[in-house]
Amino acid sequence: MKHFCRFAKKLWQNLSCRLLIVGVAAAAVGAAAGRTFISSVAVVDGQSMTPTFQSGASIYTIPISTPLERGDIVLVDDGNDDYALKRLVGLPGETVHLWRGHVFVNRKMLVEPYLPKHTYTSPNDKAGISVFELGEDQYFVLGDNRPYSVDSRRYGPVERNQIKRRIPPTEGAVRAYFVPYTLPALGEMLIRPL
Repeated sequence: MKHFCRFAKKLWQNLSCRLLIVGVAAAAVGAAAGRTFISSVAVVDGQSMTPTFQSGASIYTIPISTPLERGDIVLVDDGNDDYALKRLVGLPGETVHLWRGHVFVNRKMLVEPYLPKHTYTSPNDKAGISVFELGEDQYFVLGDNRPYSVDSRRYGPVERNQIKRRIPPTEGAVRAYFVPYTLPALGEMLIRPL
């Protein structure tokens, strides 16, 4: 032990060794801070966000510093080993209905242009409708590959503290929007214009 202490003291007295040690330590602290506070890279594993993100794609993630919006793609802690990549569809305080393959938010039909044509958003129950009332701090998330995505349809709304990071939107990225149709009353079969 004495030999190690003498050796370390001798190294520390050498100016170039001191600069090297300080430089390596500063680089390690800078890399850790940059990953935590600026951005990091994640690799997509699975098909739940196809065709938006293919399995194996590298994506940049950033910390959440502004309010979350409908259509944001986020990393969610869904209780599995790795975070899940999902899209925000329902925001706090809203009611999400899944009816006949369509998504309705607060009874208004949501159009999602980032999905392939004829994408059917199936509800989980046998009656063909699912209703999710979101709390003050809850979000409804779905994968873009609806037939193969395990998302809020299965595990319910996610809390804000489960949403860990956001994928920055690309320039010209399309967002979901509402069309002037409303969910029919219970027992009716046709979607009505507003």
